[in-house]
Amino acid sequence: MYLVEAFFKHQNDNLQQMADYTFLVNNIIDQWRYNGQIIGREIPLFFAQLDQQLRLAVKVICPEQQSLSFDFNNSEVSTAFENAESAGIFFDGFQLLAEDLNSDITHNGNTPNWQILYTTYLQSCSPLHSGDDFLPIPLYKQLQNIPHLSMDIIKWQENWQACDQLQMNGSVLEQQALAEISNTNSNLFKHGYYLAQEIERSTAIPTYYYLYHVGGNNFEQEKYRTCPLCHQKWLLDKPLFDIFYFKCDHCRIVSNMAWRWQS
Repeated sequence: MYLVEAFFKHQNDNLQQMADYTFLVNNIIDQWRYNGQIIGREIPLFFAQLDQQLRLAVKVICPEQQSLSFDFNNSEVSTAFENAESAGIFFDGFQLLAEDLNSDITHNGNTPNWQILYTTYLQSCSPLHSGDDFLPIPLYKQLQNIPHLSMDIIKWQENWQACDQLQMNGSVLEQQALAEISNTNSNLFKHGYYLAQEIERSTAIPTYYYLYHVGGNNFEQEKYRTCPLCHQKWLLDKPLFDIFYFKCDHCRIVSNMAWRWQS
């Protein structure tokens, strides 16, 4: 992914009015995020010099070098821009600052044979991953014309990561959080599983949901556990990406083996 700086100007170079209308720029930022054009929630907004003139600027992480191109805007992003322009705030372009060496490499853009809805609290990338190379796929590449679905996926990701953080910290709400990400009866599973099905319906790409798993009494017991939905065998001959030991093509679920029993 890439560190990008984007600029906004007022039609009359009025700094006070630019400051007064930062909420309109923040709305653009929110819609960029829900469309997958930027990653993360903490976005600095500040005044910066551009061509010897002050501009409102934001520093963002983007999946690709050209993620902020108008070609990738969905209808909600376009509406946010129109609202800003009606107040005299105009997008003044963006510049690539650097490649973010701490972030995930983005999928190359080829249509994957299958994909996975997957996230962890450590990840800062799209929760949609290619099943071919396990690299994240920018949401705008598949869901640009379905903004409500893209936003819903980001909201699900935020909830999943919050639960994962709680269960990893292990001090408050550990069991409740763990149940949400590992139990097929949980609200979070039902929400994410529905989203995976909606993504598949919209893209015609087989889309799997990642079901987190912990526990198990021993390695043999783990090997013989079955898909929690159809109760059929789903152990793979060898794990995918060193994470997924189980895959049910009927129910579109993948899962890990309990960490303590992984070979």
